[in-house]
Amino acid sequence: MLLIDKQKNTSKKFFAFLLFVILINFFAHAAYFNHEYKLYTLLDSVWILTSLLIFPLYYYYIRLLTTDTKIQYKWSWLVLPSVLLTIYSVVIYVLMTPAEVESFIQAVMYKKSGYEPYSPLVRLQILRGHLFKALFFIQIVLSGYFGFKLMDNYNKKVKAFYSDIGGKDLTPMKWVLAAFLLASLVSLVVSSIGKNYFISHPLYLFIPSVIYSGCIFFSGYVSYMQLFTIEHFARNVNEYEFNKIFNGKKTAAHYYIPGLDNLKSLRDQLIYLFEKKEIFKNPELKITDVSLLLKTNRTYVSRVVNEELNTSFCDLVNSYRVTYAEELLRSPLKANSLSISEIARMSGFSSESSFYRVFKNKKGVSPSAFKQNNRTLSG
Repeated sequence: MLLIDKQKNTSKKFFAFLLFVILINFFAHAAYFNHEYKLYTLLDSVWILTSLLIFPLYYYYIRLLTTDTKIQYKWSWLVLPSVLLTIYSVVIYVLMTPAEVESFIQAVMYKKSGYEPYSPLVRLQILRGHLFKALFFIQIVLSGYFGFKLMDNYNKKVKAFYSDIGGKDLTPMKWVLAAFLLASLVSLVVSSIGKNYFISHPLYLFIPSVIYSGCIFFSGYVSYMQLFTIEHFARNVNEYEFNKIFNGKKTAAHYYIPGLDNLKSLRDQLIYLFEKKEIFKNPELKITDVSLLLKTNRTYVSRVVNEELNTSFCDLVNSYRVTYAEELLRSPLKANSLSISEIARMSGFSSESSFYRVFKNKKGVSPSAFKQNNRTLSG
């Protein structure tokens, strides 16, 4: 229930399902460490399945944040290797005699002696263990690489579309992926040492348990706080398309491909909107708003921003906001009569925290420090 909020977007529900899979995995772990031999025999294949589902499911969760507005079942192949290895495990268990099952559980899983030599079926289950480790490692590498890549591409799109990216970009989710990678490394270390070692030394089990549980809790909390996803981004784009049609702007004249001169003309019009009309004061300003004002396609506005002004839309808007705020802070009358919060609002920032973050990033000092330094110099 942690991740089900009033919005109930697809990504949150999917992450809640992922947490349910992790919970089942925890339950299988508990059966092992509590010496529930019969129960663990039944749950061993479940543990294989849930362990190998975590990273494919998390990767697809990232896709739901960055790319897919709804679940696309064509991506089901991501879990196919996990399912196939689980089926392999179940079939071998079914074919094994009770003595072979006991031999595998006691000798291989709990490292007890006196069960050698191993039968062919027990050896096949041992092979399953090696296949599991190889597949799990591959999943970690691929999910980490492509997950970070998806988030980087998404963040670029957000920065090119919105003037205020606070709460919209997925930088916090990169830490979640890092937490998952840390948890997986802990699992690999525990596996390489041998889980039976931690049964003999229960105090040492506390360390990986705390790290693993902490990573999962952190991931759940940050995912809960991530309210903005590709669903909201797509909704804003659709609103722009509707407004473009509704306002009669979707005509052939507005879809020419501008040459160099036209790009410069568009750049001049864009600068006019910022410097004379001060459109940067709109805290919710989007590149689509600018394209509607200029009666052109947002792709061309983006080209002007990127190629002619060598920046991103977000950085362009925030540069004007910071410059305007700097003027207010340098003015003794304004600086003394206005609070930092009021200056932030007048400059177009949606919040004081956003103002502090952007101003310090561009000026190297906080607005308060800048105000104090300017007051000292003036005095």
